[in-house]
Amino acid sequence: MPNYDNCIKPEIMKTLIKGTIILMIFSLFLDIVPSKIINYIIFVILWYVLLGAYMLWKRIHKYCINEDHIIIRGLIGVRSINTTEIIDCFISQGILAKHFNCGSIYLVLHDNKVIIIRDIPQPNTYYNMLCRNLGNRNST
Repeated sequence: MPNYDNCIKPEIMKTLIKGTIILMIFSLFLDIVPSKIINYIIFVILWYVLLGAYMLWKRIHKYCINEDHIIIRGLIGVRSINTTEIIDCFISQGILAKHFNCGSIYLVLHDNKVIIIRDIPQPNTYYNMLCRNLGNRNST
């Protein structure tokens, strides 16, 4: 059995900041007057409760990655992927993700399923580990 010392969890601070920015933009379009301030406070509390639940769901995921295998542990189970199943991959990294040095790696498998390794720290390191020999594997 391979050694899975490279276990990582998604970065959630980016999610908190993104959720706060969206709340601030959305709040610009609300009619916030003194008589409705209690409603707005309730809305903000609900917003952060839902955002917290989403952040907890993300944080439950754990990715154990090495050059031969990926184990994805989530809320409802464990998925094991052999790196030989990967036919294509790419990184998605927005402005906030670059600031927090995190990103998502999309893995396209032989059966055309896409596996997303979400918001992991230092995505380029793991991308290079998983995808650098992709062209050599596919040509054999």
